[in-house]
Amino acid sequence: MAGLDGQWNSRRSPVYARNGMVACSQPLAAEAGLSILKKGGNAADAAVAVAAALNVTQPTHTGMGGDAFALYFDAKTKQVRGINGSGRCPSELSIDKLEELGYSEENRPAITSPLWITVPGAPAAWVDTVEKFGSGKLHLLDVLSPAISLAENGYPVNVMTVYRWKNNERLLQTASPNG
Repeated sequence: MAGLDGQWNSRRSPVYARNGMVACSQPLAAEAGLSILKKGGNAADAAVAVAAALNVTQPTHTGMGGDAFALYFDAKTKQVRGINGSGRCPSELSIDKLEELGYSEENRPAITSPLWITVPGAPAAWVDTVEKFGSGKLHLLDVLSPAISLAENGYPVNVMTVYRWKNNERLLQTASPNG
């Protein structure tokens, strides 16, 4: 909480860097972003690397099956541009179709119903972010390589992830049409 003098009171020291910095909720994902900066990538490239690594290391918090949004400030043009990676509903799903199935504003599908699932927007947003705002020095595969390595080679699973998996095991099993 900020004090009366406007200073932020924290037990942590400020962190400074000369050539870039990456901050996120998972150290291995931050390392993925930092590795991209070290290879000549820019903030957009690093952000996609972090997002992809978070999909691997914190799957209960984020997922490529969801949405992604980005705001990018171009220091050269002084413009802010954005990416809207929100998922779309399936083309065959309409209000008429939902009503035909017996749903209404008062009678919505269960939260575990597949009718809530949208077409994932995150993967396209990652591609768009690298193509439109990336450094141009790295290909998408280069940007995704740290996450791919984590997925292929393994990583220590966070205690909270283990807890959430275990806590939601029954929900995941019953929500799946495959049991």
